[in-house]
Amino acid sequence: MDLLLVERVSVVYPDPCRGTSPGSWDLQSQGEAMRLLVVSGRLDWSVPTTYALSMVRGLLQRGHEIQMVCRGGVFMPLFRSLGIEVYENPSSWLARRKLQGFLQEFDPHLIHATGGPGSLRISNRLSAALDTPFVHTVHSWLRSERSARSTRSAAAVVVVNQDLREHLVNELGIVKDRIRVIPYGIEVADTDHEPKGFSGIPVIGTVGRLEKGRRLDDFIEAAAILRKTSGDKIFTILGEGPDETRLRGFSKSLDMDGVLTFAAPPADPDSVYRAVDLLMLVSDWGGSGLHLLEGLARGVPTIATGGGEILSLLGEEGICTLVKPGDPEALAEAGRELLADPEKAQRQASKGIEHVREHFPMRTMLDKLEALHENLSTQSTS
Repeated sequence: MDLLLVERVSVVYPDPCRGTSPGSWDLQSQGEAMRLLVVSGRLDWSVPTTYALSMVRGLLQRGHEIQMVCRGGVFMPLFRSLGIEVYENPSSWLARRKLQGFLQEFDPHLIHATGGPGSLRISNRLSAALDTPFVHTVHSWLRSERSARSTRSAAAVVVVNQDLREHLVNELGIVKDRIRVIPYGIEVADTDHEPKGFSGIPVIGTVGRLEKGRRLDDFIEAAAILRKTSGDKIFTILGEGPDETRLRGFSKSLDMDGVLTFAAPPADPDSVYRAVDLLMLVSDWGGSGLHLLEGLARGVPTIATGGGEILSLLGEEGICTLVKPGDPEALAEAGRELLADPEKAQRQASKGIEHVREHFPMRTMLDKLEALHENLSTQSTS
């Protein structure tokens, strides 16, 4: 079973322009070309990295100049394949001064931190050193005062839904006028993304960073329950993170060795979602919803736990199946029902493709980011 899964998730670095078209990305810039410094944490499989890739790729195609600073990561070659300079944030004072010199030559109009505490700390430092404003994209609840304080110092804050905006205003005291709601842009190709059917041994998977608070224990317990129902199944967790060792131990304690696999996801999101026939996304809160939207865009039937406006809407529209967090038995039952009713799964998947195409176009995200970048740059030079 492991060999079958490995074959389906073979790592391929994609062509930077693969699957794109003028209709989906809109190559025409809405204003003057800008020099943008994009700052990320580790470029591993995570929501901020996926977001950064979409933003960088789209803005490059619209004629903007981009350089990056990050904390390393396996996806650095992918970003460099786009033809941009990607610097790894140095630890020594002397190396930082050297990097600062390179960036002063680039002379960015604006810094954009793509999410996570690593990108925030670096952006704060570079913003002061380069005398350049920075904008920060927030993908999930900010749980530390340090992150909240750094976010307050940003010239503007981008959030991906109204839930996050209310969180920043009501719980962290960030001025509402400085927050912009810019939903994710998801590329939905005109071809290739048909609703998936169940053929052969179904692969039931989850994706995301392996860290505490993700409720991945629920997925493992649900997998152990589903395993006992009729028919062979493969279960996989696609992701990396600090909680992997504990999760592997928990899986082993439920006698899931050889049935549930852990795999580092490939750099190409298409390969990730091609690897699974049924997606289970587990958390206490619906979060940013990026993995959910990506899966729906690729026609993968999806079960999700958590809350938030995106999940509530999708559940009401019958686009995905919602399950209360912390209930592995209900999660397993939802999986059993979809596996037993492929027609229902395909109806959901078809609705998902159309919903993402209609409500989360890549063009809209890029238009709004361009307008924000240009506005902040104009303010800083006036």
